[in-house]
Amino acid sequence: MAYSKEMIEKVIEANDIIDVISEYVELKKAGKEFKGLCPFHREKTPSFMVSQEKQVYHCFGCNASGNVVTFIMDIENLTFKEAIEFLADRVGITLEETVLTEREYQRKKLIDEIYKVNKLATMYFYNKLFSEEGRQALTYIRKRGLTEATIKKFGIGYSSPHGNGLLNFLKEKGYTESFLVKAGLLSQKNNRYYDRFRNRVMFPIIDVKGNVIGFGGRSIDDSLPKYLNTPETEVFKKGKTLFAINFAKKTQQDKFIIVEGYMDAISLHQAGIDCAVASLGTALTEDQARLIKRYKGNVVIAYDADEAGISAALRGLDILDELNLNIKVLTIPYGKDPDEFIKKEGVNAFNQLIENADSLIEFKAKVFRKNLDLDNPQDRIIYVKKIAKDIAKLSDEVKREVYISSAAKVAQIPENAVRTEVARFVNREIEKNQKNMYMAGNIRHNIYSSSKISPEKYLIALLLYDNNLYKRVKETITADMLENVKLKPIFGEIMSRLEDGKKTQINDIVYLLQEENLISDFNDIIKAFYESENVTEQAVDDIINKILINSLAVKREKIKRAINEAHMLGDIEKERQLLIELQNCEKEMLKIKNG
Repeated sequence: MAYSKEMIEKVIEANDIIDVISEYVELKKAGKEFKGLCPFHREKTPSFMVSQEKQVYHCFGCNASGNVVTFIMDIENLTFKEAIEFLADRVGITLEETVLTEREYQRKKLIDEIYKVNKLATMYFYNKLFSEEGRQALTYIRKRGLTEATIKKFGIGYSSPHGNGLLNFLKEKGYTESFLVKAGLLSQKNNRYYDRFRNRVMFPIIDVKGNVIGFGGRSIDDSLPKYLNTPETEVFKKGKTLFAINFAKKTQQDKFIIVEGYMDAISLHQAGIDCAVASLGTALTEDQARLIKRYKGNVVIAYDADEAGISAALRGLDILDELNLNIKVLTIPYGKDPDEFIKKEGVNAFNQLIENADSLIEFKAKVFRKNLDLDNPQDRIIYVKKIAKDIAKLSDEVKREVYISSAAKVAQIPENAVRTEVARFVNREIEKNQKNMYMAGNIRHNIYSSSKISPEKYLIALLLYDNNLYKRVKETITADMLENVKLKPIFGEIMSRLEDGKKTQINDIVYLLQEENLISDFNDIIKAFYESENVTEQAVDDIINKILINSLAVKREKIKRAINEAHMLGDIEKERQLLIELQNCEKEMLKIKNG
């Protein structure tokens, strides 16, 4: 593991959850706990609860749950290790890494090697661009208006059409074909290896730390696809990064401008607009939106003005809006993209477009009006219903009134009619939140029967909530009985600590989250932990019995398979013994079910 259990516990102990979350959410005292508007989904009625005593949070609106580490992971879009480093830096703790396990060492070694080979590939592509072979690609790039300085700054290069140039270059450096496939630089077909990128202008994709994590390649002939990205690797996840984020994060401007393509972002940077990032395609993801929020609170979407661009902008708007970012949408006239517009009209004209960019609701109003005849009463009804739903999401009453007035003028109807429709959507949302809160209250009193969380997770949560359950659990449940193998180390750690007489809480098992595949299970455990306050003895019995029955059901299926095998082999004696075993297993199950 990257950091020792003791080091992680020290960091968590020094970061009180109320202090940390208060830097992102306005919390108010609500009985023994604190309440605020959830930062992970848009809401008007606070349903985000934080317990200082338990050092956990839970949202009754969207079911987000966690502790101080998972909060920072989600809000700052960080890995577990990065979140620990973030929290350590916050309180001035110097971290010391421990010796890695063999598995961790091999993964770290693979990641480091991919970074190195990608850097070598970048140099290879760059040099190839200025070779005789790359003349056509260089001509293409220069025709697009890019200067030598820009080409060098972004490391733009060229991949030859032959299919083995990069392969041979990297093999000479000691890299194997199988490794280069893992790095996303080679493809394999019928035991033949060849360069993944051929006859393309190459754009290195660089992360916030300056590592080359992948490439985007644009064809310079008619070959398809027009754009080809590195496949998913240990370091490249397309939906988690943004092109040019390594430069844009340094901007002095108070915003990011999100564009679709590499050339759009590069052209804006060349023109001095150094806050541009590209979403590596048309669909902005939640991870990309969280990465933006990590640096800026203001966003301007400048997607292409065609139908695909408008659809992508709408999807991006909803994702960014959920994260409470201040959003504007820049509409480029004449169907141009940012690259075309800035070359033809100049940087001052583009800056003017930024100044006149529509707010979220203004842009949606334009989109909703499109293809509607507002002289037609039926179309006016359609428009009002669409726009009212979005106006209802606004928490700012002044903004809401302004947009109601604007929508009423456009639809040629009285403001009160729009206001009534907006109120209908607002009330529907309030009723939904109240229903969630009511259901949450029921779960608190009947923890297992009304929840989809597995009984195994609830058992772990109950042990953390009430350590006195240890003896009762020890007599009936072992780690081998858990169906979810990922929960076994958590259960084992808790039982081991309790066996040693150590008081055990949520934060004592957080170090196990360095295995990233445990995060969602951990959040479920915290949700159940948060709801454990009024658990009845009967609920505890139900959970233990359910685990026992599930374990016996697995055992029963194994016995049945063994009986079939014995029957096929003609082993009558073994088959008879297994049938007795099966009968006993089913009796045990029946006994537990009947209490």
